[in-house]
Amino acid sequence: MSLKQWTDVYPQGTKAGDEEQAVFIALARHPRWQWRSVAALAKEANITKQRVEEILYKYWKMGMVFQNPASEEQWGYWERVPDEVKKDQGNLASEDNEERLKKVGVNP
Repeated sequence: MSLKQWTDVYPQGTKAGDEEQAVFIALARHPRWQWRSVAALAKEANITKQRVEEILYKYWKMGMVFQNPASEEQWGYWERVPDEVKKDQGNLASEDNEERLKKVGVNP
């Protein structure tokens, strides 16, 4: 399976694109961590946690970001967590994530 890179997909030159770029810089380019929490991404990108969750959900649907199986608050970019790409997307964690996003007002 060949996934696109975030730089090929995000809406460059728009306000939404600027927010997405900030999230991905924090998520995909941090040299120390594979997984990043929603709070850490929000802080580094200087946007709300809810907006970070909206961005993550958008790219989760594309199969480009993954939720940490050990912590529902942590996320990883596919290039940083390649083992997650091989796993089945239709699992309980995915369903739980959709329910959590619905509760905060993000329609999956």
